[in-house]
Amino acid sequence: MEPRNFWFVTRPLRDPQYHADGLRALQKATDNFIQSWKGNRALHRKYEQCLVDAGMKQNHISRDGSGGRTWAAMLKTYNYVYEDEKGFLHPTKVAKAILNGQKVPENIKKQVLTLQIPNGYFVSKAFRPKYSEGYRIQPVMFLIRLANDKRLDKYISKDEIVLFAMTAKRNNQLDEQIKKIITYRNADDEGKQQVAAKIFHNSGDITRIDSRKDFSKYNDVATTFTILCRFTGYAQQDHASGGLKGIDDPKLWKEFESFCQRYPFNRRIDTDPMFYTLSAGLDVDTYKTQYGINAKPASRTKKRNIKAQQLLADYPQPEDLSLQELTNILSKEFISSEAHKIAEDIKAKKFKAASDSFIDSYLHEEDNLEFERKTARVIRGLGLNVEMHPDPTTTFNNSNENIDVMADNGEVLILVDAKNYAKNFNLSAALRNVMANSYLAGYKGYNGMEPAYYCYVTANTSSNEANLTKINELAKKNSNLDVHGMMISASALYWLLNYCSENNIPEEERPKLFLRLFTNRSYESFVQVADVLGIDL
Repeated sequence: MEPRNFWFVTRPLRDPQYHADGLRALQKATDNFIQSWKGNRALHRKYEQCLVDAGMKQNHISRDGSGGRTWAAMLKTYNYVYEDEKGFLHPTKVAKAILNGQKVPENIKKQVLTLQIPNGYFVSKAFRPKYSEGYRIQPVMFLIRLANDKRLDKYISKDEIVLFAMTAKRNNQLDEQIKKIITYRNADDEGKQQVAAKIFHNSGDITRIDSRKDFSKYNDVATTFTILCRFTGYAQQDHASGGLKGIDDPKLWKEFESFCQRYPFNRRIDTDPMFYTLSAGLDVDTYKTQYGINAKPASRTKKRNIKAQQLLADYPQPEDLSLQELTNILSKEFISSEAHKIAEDIKAKKFKAASDSFIDSYLHEEDNLEFERKTARVIRGLGLNVEMHPDPTTTFNNSNENIDVMADNGEVLILVDAKNYAKNFNLSAALRNVMANSYLAGYKGYNGMEPAYYCYVTANTSSNEANLTKINELAKKNSNLDVHGMMISASALYWLLNYCSENNIPEEERPKLFLRLFTNRSYESFVQVADVLGIDL
C-alpha cells in the first residue's frame, strides 16, 4: 500500500464546532467511558444511534458500526480521546473540560490549531495507509501562515492548497512552498498543468493532465482544512479563489503568533504516542509553562542556549545536575564566568537545557553498550546508586556475562538488564532462567545487600510478562529470595525521570516512586506508569 503524501484528516463532519456533540454522544454510548470499545461492534452501532439522536448523523446505522468507528477516529485525531492497551477509550483533559462545559470554543480551537502530522491516531495500527517518512507539521497553523503571507498577497486558492500546502511535510517549509506558489501563479495554463502533473506523479498518483480528477480526489480534504482555518478566526474564506485569505487585524495576528510559540510541534509523538495524546490533550487552563519561553531570546542568547544543549546532550535531565557539575561540563567550551552564568540560568529554569538529543539517541541507539550507559544515567537520575557490570559474589550458572546495571537505594539491590532490541523483546524461558538462576542468585550479598527487584529496560515493546512471576518463583525456590520484577520501555523510564525533574520531586523521593512500579508487569507507555503511581496527566 502506497504511503500518503498529501494531508488527510478523518472527517465524518467538517465543522469543528460540533466536536463537542460527538464527544457527548460517545460519553452517552459508552456509559461514561466504562464500556470496552475495541472490537465491540454493538457499541460502535450504539454510538452511531446516539449520533443520530443528537442530529449529528443521518438516520442510517451501518451493519458493522463503521460509522461509529469513523467518528471515534476523528475524536482520536484531535486528541480528545485515546484507546488504552485493554481497548477502552479515555477522555483527555480537554475532552473532560468540554464535556463539563468549560471554555468549549477555546478548547476546540486549541485542538484544531495543534493538530499535527503525525499524531497518536495516525501512527496507530487502525490508520492506513500510513504517511510517508519525514512528516513534522502542524497543518492548520501552516495553512494559516500561507493565507496571511504578504508575498502571496494574503490569499491562497483551493488548487494551491492541494498542490503546495497539502504536500508540505515540515513546519520549516513555509518559504519553500511560497516560492513554488509564486512560480505557479506566474505560469500559463499549460505550465500550471505540467506543475500539477509533476506533483501528483511524484506523490504516487497516476495523472491525467487534461482532467480535473486528480484535484477532485483532494478537494474535499482541502475544503475541510479551509473550514478548520476559518473556525480559528485567523483566516477568512476567499470566495474569489475558493480558498482562504488573511486577516487585517494586527492584534489578532499577534495572538496567533503567541499561540504558535506556546504550542510548538509536540515531539513526544516520536517516543510515546499515548503520552503524546495526553500531553496534546491538555485543556487551555491546565497548560503551564515550565520554562521561560514567553519571550523570544535574542539571537546571541539563542546561540548560547543551543550550544549549551549540545554540550549537555549526553545527560537526560541537565537541570538535576548540581551547579558545579553544570559549570564543569559547560566550561569545556565556554569561559568559566559564562559557564557559571549559564549553569545558574539552567538551575533557575530560564531555558530548557534538556534537548531532544538524549531521548532521540537513547531510543535509536545502535551500540548496545551505549544503550546500557544511557539506561544507567536515567536510573541514576531517579536517585539510585548505580554501577555497571559489577562482578557477582558467586560463580554464575549458565551465564558468562555480568548484569548490565546494578542499582541500589542503600538497602536492597535492583538488577537492570538493558535489552536493546530493535523491535519486540520477548522474555523467553531461557532468559527467565538466566535472571532467576544466574543474576539474582549470583549477586546475593553484594555490598552487604540482597536482590529484591529486577527489571528489563527495552528499546521497544516487550512480551511474555507472565515469565516475570515465574522468575519470582524460581528465585524463591532456588535462592530463597523474595523479588519482584517488571519490563519497562526506555521511553517510559525516561519520561518518568522527566516528570520528576519538571515537577521538582527531590532526588531522595524518586526511588520510592520507581520501586512502586515493580508489580510483575510490563510498561510500554509513561501513561501506564502514571496510572500505577497515581500521577494526574
